[in-house]
Amino acid sequence: MTVNNINWYPGHMKKTKELIKENLKIVDLVLEVVDARIPISSKNPDILDLTKHKKRILLLNKSDLVSKENLNEWKEYFINKKFADEVIEVSARTGYNLKKLYKIMDVMLKEKSERMKKRGIIKTNLRLLVVGIPNVGKSQLINKIVGKKAAGVGNKPGFTRGKQWVRIRDGVELLDTPGILWPKFESKEVGMNLAITGSIRDEILNIEEIAAGFIKKSIEKGQEDILISKYKIKKEDLNEIPEVVIERMAFSLGMIMKGQKPNIAKIVSLILRDYRSGKLGKFALDNIEKEIDNI
Repeated sequence: MTVNNINWYPGHMKKTKELIKENLKIVDLVLEVVDARIPISSKNPDILDLTKHKKRILLLNKSDLVSKENLNEWKEYFINKKFADEVIEVSARTGYNLKKLYKIMDVMLKEKSERMKKRGIIKTNLRLLVVGIPNVGKSQLINKIVGKKAAGVGNKPGFTRGKQWVRIRDGVELLDTPGILWPKFESKEVGMNLAITGSIRDEILNIEEIAAGFIKKSIEKGQEDILISKYKIKKEDLNEIPEVVIERMAFSLGMIMKGQKPNIAKIVSLILRDYRSGKLGKFALDNIEKEIDNI
């Protein structure tokens, strides 16, 4: 199956959308998590509409896999487009920059407590809603924020399935929701980016096509030297179409089957695994120049 004909809106995603609608009235702050490598492709357009009357913070997760220059460009872009009240780059893996998020929570809790006291309510909670598409690291981020394994974590898209309220600290509660994609996408590029980063299950894709798409994007982003060094190929090999480049990578690394045929399944799995773990350079797949032109 290619990225053009994926049925990626199962029943649980529709239920998640309803779950978000039902709980928004008691939520004070929305944390939307996106993948810093694909900040546009991983941003569900439905979420902006659903949460437009709430204070929103956009968290650029996996920021350790993207250059500082890329991060600053995207932060400026999202603020200019008014997609969020604040944009913070974070890493669920390392806990990077979470102190900034804690400070915002503390300020909001203090402000809410003062408002409630004027109404005669002594005890109050600040409620947060965490949203995002599958596999952007929401559950891992929650675990880091809480400081313990409070939410289930998986490395497969769609791992979190149910409603989970999590106590972060005294007076601060957080609602985790399953990853939610939008019902229909018209951009092949968006589908490709989601597939490359693992937001769509590899099992339902043609991963050779996805790996070829990554090779093409990697070359466009000026990452030729890393590909040459990592997969022991020659510079002139990159002049070939991506499918041929992949075959030569397989031969160079000794991934050969009977009959001297390249083991394509093995090499494409390695390529995608290497990129997803940050071994093939720090760069965003989304095109910031293209987005800025549309502002």
